[in-house]
Amino acid sequence: MLIEWLLCAVALVLGAGLLVIRERYASALMVAVAVTAFAGAAATASARRPAPPEPIAQGGEGFVTSNACRSCHPAQYSSWHRSFHRSMTQRAELSAVAAPDLRQGGRLHLETNGRSCELFARAGELWARLPDPGVTAAAPAATYEASFRAAPMRDVRVQLLTGSHHHQAFWVAGARPGELVAVPVVYWIDQGRLIARRDAFLNPPDAPERAVRWNSNCVQCHAVAGAPEHDATLDAFATSAAELGIACEACHGRGEEHVRAMQNPLARYRAHGRAARELAIVNPSELAPARGAEVCGRCHSYFYPKDEEQWWRHGFAQSFAPGQELSHAQLLLSPEVLAAPGSPQLDAAGESLFYRDGTIRVGGREYNGLVRSPCFERGHGTKQLSCTSCHSLHQSEPNDQLDPEKLANRACAQCHESVSQNLAAHTHHAPTSAGSLCYNCHMPHTSYALLGAIRSHRVDVPAFDARTRDKPNACNLCHLEQSEAWAAEHARAWYGSQPSLTLNRAAELAAPSVPAGAVFALAGDAAVRAITAAALGRHESANDAPALRAQLLQQLAHDDYAAVRSIAGRSLTGVSPAAATPPLDAALVSRLLAARDQHPVTIAE
Repeated sequence: MLIEWLLCAVALVLGAGLLVIRERYASALMVAVAVTAFAGAAATASARRPAPPEPIAQGGEGFVTSNACRSCHPAQYSSWHRSFHRSMTQRAELSAVAAPDLRQGGRLHLETNGRSCELFARAGELWARLPDPGVTAAAPAATYEASFRAAPMRDVRVQLLTGSHHHQAFWVAGARPGELVAVPVVYWIDQGRLIARRDAFLNPPDAPERAVRWNSNCVQCHAVAGAPEHDATLDAFATSAAELGIACEACHGRGEEHVRAMQNPLARYRAHGRAARELAIVNPSELAPARGAEVCGRCHSYFYPKDEEQWWRHGFAQSFAPGQELSHAQLLLSPEVLAAPGSPQLDAAGESLFYRDGTIRVGGREYNGLVRSPCFERGHGTKQLSCTSCHSLHQSEPNDQLDPEKLANRACAQCHESVSQNLAAHTHHAPTSAGSLCYNCHMPHTSYALLGAIRSHRVDVPAFDARTRDKPNACNLCHLEQSEAWAAEHARAWYGSQPSLTLNRAAELAAPSVPAGAVFALAGDAAVRAITAAALGRHESANDAPALRAQLLQQLAHDDYAAVRSIAGRSLTGVSPAAATPPLDAALVSRLLAARDQHPVTIAE
């Protein structure tokens, strides 16, 4: 250690000497040299303690990682570092664990699928005690549950974490070399507790448990240039990523050439005011709207790789880079694509992923909705809808990353100026009400995600025709106490061009006057029930029917889908006690339940 501290002393003396030469520049250099010397000493000391092996190798030709961007772009680096993109995947260090009890050395325990799972700290590391993943991960899907119940208990070190916003998942070594598999519990950050991993998604109660692998499920979007590197002959993984989490080069492309060019101070000076394309880097905001949206759509979409064999080796690191055409690498999925001959075979049925009118019903897949929006399909130039029409990754708060200059109706007013100038005439709602926010009508919460509902990114108008019979309409997601017929009649009276109302089968059996909330909650499929449970707890839902809301949420709190029960339980905490007499009689409730859409819905990722 003597040598290390001598280096620090020399650095400080050198810095002090430089102050005599030129104070303005020497002070900064002194700090930099001193910090470097201290860092070298610390690195030398820490090197004596064997570090655990890296769970994912660092790879990716031409990538330099976010650390190379920090010195020239400190503000952008800082805003990214605060984001949930940055912490999407992390090494399983205790400081990165969302659960306070675990960070402080405690233990968390949950029974799932008949077995016990426990997370705990040991010697400054995160560990899990669970049925041996070396046994369970090797079992075929058909026998996974039996293997899980029979496998011996084992303590294994947690190697990766994914998520830091809503849920946090934990990954341990699996049966195959290099494989990382999910611990069958996740930490629900909002509620501060563990839940079974299968219950964090929309899974039928009788759906079999299965192993989930990071190397194939998460690597493509939760890391930069993630490459599964699966050797089919050995059935082994040598998975690599340029950087864990979603970092600078995920959106701006490989940075090596740009960083090399900018090492020259004169080159940096000359670079001011020049377009990113001249600087060997990509700025999505400078791309054409459709091409810029594809940078986000690379991950925020439901897709299938065009070349599956290449994907198992390199992921998308070689087939797509920001600024290129996404369709060369990925097949964007839709009902039409899935119905075509030779279409990909998916684990979930198309009905679980899309509504009848083609709207994506899975959260996190916003690009599928964007490209079916009239504002995208018919927009041109700067008037074409894109992700940055509403979002800003560097001038926003981490939650939703909405551009502060485009909040409320300002994003829509960029194109729809005449409507924004007389909003009440268009919306028929008071200007300060929820009904006068453009996105409540045109981007309703009809996508299931993360034990809740998020906005559809298919910008559309409320409709009541046969193709929308399985999708809750925007009007009734606020006015849950009113019937669908009531909403359709107002739409016809106000806008004149709405088609005739086509009630769903349950409403036809029950009566046209039945509250839409009851139809959605009692007769809808599992995704609609989950979306309705979330709507019943939102502030913009009508507050003049507390008894109805309480009755429906109490019904949903006993749903056979665990995810629906969880959402309903959370929504119930914000609902006042129900009146003594429930507004829906038992016979009507029975008729709606008998008409329930029974097709199983699976939304796992």
